[in-house]
Amino acid sequence: MKDTAYYNYYNIPYRYTPDTPKTPAWKEELKVVKDQVKSNNHDPQSDMYKACEKLEDTYYAMGVRNRAKYTTVDQVYNALHEKYYHTAYYKQFSEQEVIAMHDNELQMTLFGCLSGGASFYDPHLKGEVRDVTEKQAHEYNRKTINMQLCNIFGNAGIDSAMLSKYNMTFSIDPYNYSLKVSGVDDAGLTAMLEKLLNKDHNARELFYHIMHSNRASISDYAKTKYHTLNSFASVTGQDPRQYRQTEAGLVNDRGENILDIYREALKTSDAVPAQFKGTAYNVFEENIKKLLAEGFYHIPDLNLRIGYKDGMLQDLPNEDIMHNSFDQMA
Repeated sequence: MKDTAYYNYYNIPYRYTPDTPKTPAWKEELKVVKDQVKSNNHDPQSDMYKACEKLEDTYYAMGVRNRAKYTTVDQVYNALHEKYYHTAYYKQFSEQEVIAMHDNELQMTLFGCLSGGASFYDPHLKGEVRDVTEKQAHEYNRKTINMQLCNIFGNAGIDSAMLSKYNMTFSIDPYNYSLKVSGVDDAGLTAMLEKLLNKDHNARELFYHIMHSNRASISDYAKTKYHTLNSFASVTGQDPRQYRQTEAGLVNDRGENILDIYREALKTSDAVPAQFKGTAYNVFEENIKKLLAEGFYHIPDLNLRIGYKDGMLQDLPNEDIMHNSFDQMA
């Protein structure tokens, strides 16, 4: 497998432009993590990921040659259009196959990897590329996270037999991802478990996993509230729960409006790439107005919980994960 990396070689507007080449998103998904919690684990043996490897290997050298030959993005588009749509060799392929080959080579040229997703009708692939079912994906992911938790505890010297007598609950704050353990009658063990789960982003990743697992039972307003206030926290470094709903909007104890604070912090924040800051503010403002119209007090915070027993996570019913904790309207 080629060591491909994402980079915006032609500085295409509105595309992410890192300072240095980055590992493609689909390869990040495949990274096997054993001693930390990773919220979304994918099976590297699936047809789709093997197909991506095959296609990147196929078009890697073509992309390198194209970048050496063509200095502008228009030259790339024109050359590949001529190659695939006006060359006799490609008339033997179906329209779908030609489009797939064109798109895959284009992605590999412009970005050095299949950044926009592979086109699987490409005739370089032999046979059907089958996607995993949602059930298969969930089972693989949950099995892997259970393994990660067992490794975290085991590496710290916590015996699985010791934990098996407890029916634990992990509760996670949605804005600082602080995790609390309940159901253990040993204060020392509780403190040790919390210390392990609150390091290396374990609690945050577990939160993401719980949220995804329970997405059907979480209202759109609750999701919007979480994502909006989490964006505020990441950009400003402030706890959004310092703000309360008034007739003037969401304000803190100093009377400062959440929109003004977000706008100013966004100017110097590294949390959002420069080319997306305008869009980020517009989305934030729109969501705040929508949530205010609904009433923050009526929208639950995602204080998520999940059970843990006998080395396995246990999903809890909806009423155990939906809690209302935001300030009432002043």
